Amino acid sequence: MKIEGHKLIEARPEEAYRLLTDPSVLVRTMPGLKALVPDGEGSYAAEMEMGVASIKGKYQGRMEIVDQIVAQSYRLVMNGQGPGGFVTVSMQVAFDPQEQGTEVTYAGEAQVGGTVAGVGQRMLSGVASYIVKQFFAAIAKEAAAENKEA
Repeated sequence: MKIEGHKLIEARPEEAYRLLTDPSVLVRTMPGLKALVPDGEGSYAAEMEMGVASIKGKYQGRMEIVDQIVAQSYRLVMNGQGPGGFVTVSMQVAFDPQEQGTEVTYAGEAQVGGTVAGVGQRMLSGVASYIVKQFFAAIAKEAAAENKEA
């Protein structure tokens, strides 16, 4: 399943990059993400809890931020396993300065297996899209809050 899109974040590229790579920010903003525990350079043990159809349950996995070029790009690699099966994600994230902030572009692939795959491609795409929209809305709020404090 393809995952792609873009979002304007009202922050400089350095700030947008920091928000999208800071584990504490990610835990606050990513729907279902309960914990990220560092276990190496740019690598984290992850715990997620999903509550949608047969995807429901707790998932354990790893998240890695690799090929980092600060304030320009990185690649996000995630994998998780839970009662409904498994999911793996590989996504490129790029930061493009704009007059109003930073255009964050993401593109990648997600693979699912087990009973999760039985939910159907359309439903999984819809769930992924919904989660990504919620996540970027929360990141935009974080950036706005930090801009007010500055």
